[in-house]
Amino acid sequence: MFSALLMDAYRDEQLGVRIAYRTDGHLLNSRRMQAPTRVSTITVHDLLLTDDCALNNVTEEDMQRSMDLLDAGCADFGLTISTAKTVVMHQLPPSAEYNTSRINFNGAQLKNVETFAYLGSTLSRNTRIDDDVAQRISKASQASAGSRPPCRIDTVFT
Repeated sequence: MFSALLMDAYRDEQLGVRIAYRTDGHLLNSRRMQAPTRVSTITVHDLLLTDDCALNNVTEEDMQRSMDLLDAGCADFGLTISTAKTVVMHQLPPSAEYNTSRINFNGAQLKNVETFAYLGSTLSRNTRIDDDVAQRISKASQASAGSRPPCRIDTVFT
């Protein structure tokens, strides 16, 4: 049902993040990504999982518009969005100066966060993967520490 709500809310919009991709095995070759042949593009509006939704936009204005559309879509379907659980994370290029985003929803400014957990990954505002790697190592260490048998050392003296 939530997918239908999003499709209805964004049916006439071009908001989102454009992603270029290749399926011929040359994804990491930047020259080939710039060539118009064999490069496909798609606009990603949202990422969904059960009761979570991450909206993707390039500018602060687009994000505010996206939130307004989502609010209208939820109203059409009789749903409400929890402003206590809704947060904003603005990822800028490393060379850009950080400014706090001012996204308003239902008369309140949404909280800005440095990191955001989504689908088991940790997304960070600084667009580096370090936070996610550290989080995964920590989870793996915690999981393996509970499953190890106690260490036993037998020493034999002759």
